Amino acid sequence: MGKCKILFLLLISFIVAESQPLSPEIMDFGTNPGNLSLFYYIPKNIKENAPMVCVLHGCGQGATAAAELTGWNKLADEYGFYVMYPQQHFPNNPQHCFNWFKKNEIERGKGECESIKQMVDYMLKKFKIDAKQVFITGMSAGAAMSVVMIATQPAMFKAAAIFAGGPYKPGSNIFSSSGSMVWGVNKTPDEWRELVWQQNPAFKSKYPKVLVFHGKNDPVVNIKNAEELVEQWTCLHKADTIPDAVDSTYLGKKDVTRISYHNKENEEAVVFYKINNMGHALPVDPGYCNNQGGKTGLFASDKQFYSTFYTACEFGLVPDWNVNGPIEVITGSTVKFSIPTVGQKKSYINTWVIPEDCKIVGDNTGTSIEIIWGKTPGTVNLEEMAPNGCRYYHNKVNVKLKNN
Repeated sequence: MGKCKILFLLLISFIVAESQPLSPEIMDFGTNPGNLSLFYYIPKNIKENAPMVCVLHGCGQGATAAAELTGWNKLADEYGFYVMYPQQHFPNNPQHCFNWFKKNEIERGKGECESIKQMVDYMLKKFKIDAKQVFITGMSAGAAMSVVMIATQPAMFKAAAIFAGGPYKPGSNIFSSSGSMVWGVNKTPDEWRELVWQQNPAFKSKYPKVLVFHGKNDPVVNIKNAEELVEQWTCLHKADTIPDAVDSTYLGKKDVTRISYHNKENEEAVVFYKINNMGHALPVDPGYCNNQGGKTGLFASDKQFYSTFYTACEFGLVPDWNVNGPIEVITGSTVKFSIPTVGQKKSYINTWVIPEDCKIVGDNTGTSIEIIWGKTPGTVNLEEMAPNGCRYYHNKVNVKLKNN
């Protein structure tokens, strides 16, 4: 066999291994009033009561393209959850966009949003999925339709990640809605809340947590839409629009700012990721580390920030992401911080990052640390380095001082 033929076969086998093919197309998951298709991905050796993520593609894409650009299937293999991919049909929209701007497609019980709801019901019935751990995410038109889903079915989803999207019902028709994406539209938080409330006037439970990702240079969907989306969902969570925490270089990424808004229980209700020097795209970070992935393309930009991974972290699908510890301390007190121990990481080099006036008690190289707290507030974080050089950063704790 010639070298070229061997190389060709190796390349084909690599592509097949990397593509992680989806299920066959399914159309009979319900009455399907929106005429959409369902695809899904199931990792090997999936455990019972596993979570599920619903991924909605952008315009000009389909389920396979969304899977390849985002890398959700890779994370599903690593952390054990189902992935569901709704897909638009050409007759519904020649640009292959979800019709997030058509009234008969975005109101509870109607059209495309009802089809996606039926897909979730189908998956819950067919497989052993934890109904309390269902998440949704999308890019562009898929992001807008993801907002439609949490607005019309808030009890179905625990959290949503919205990439280059906007608020629910920005306009009253196709022209005003589409125009709002370019120019933005301004409403009061109460006006935005009312649009969602009208879909579920009897809903009294907690609304899904919302993650908002948006490039500051987006020429297709004005970043004003992200700001209005934050207003809509902070209001629904009964939170204000004054940030509770701002990290302008999140995880050391100079172009990534993470802004969080807390509810009355001091839980993060809305998180806004602003990405500098990025247009209408999904931020990715191709590479071999566990916290790297995605593929660059027309709607995906290498920002050395694998947003799919950090969305999975925010969803709680990555079990050891958060540093656990007190958020209020007394000066001079001894406090402990830790991460959950997942698997064997004895070969990792751990570096705890703490305020300068704190004193470490004992060892600082493990997955937990004891500190005598100083006189100032600050943050506690853990950086890990694997033997292969990959660095992993955890979600830090912002610690405040309280009176004795």
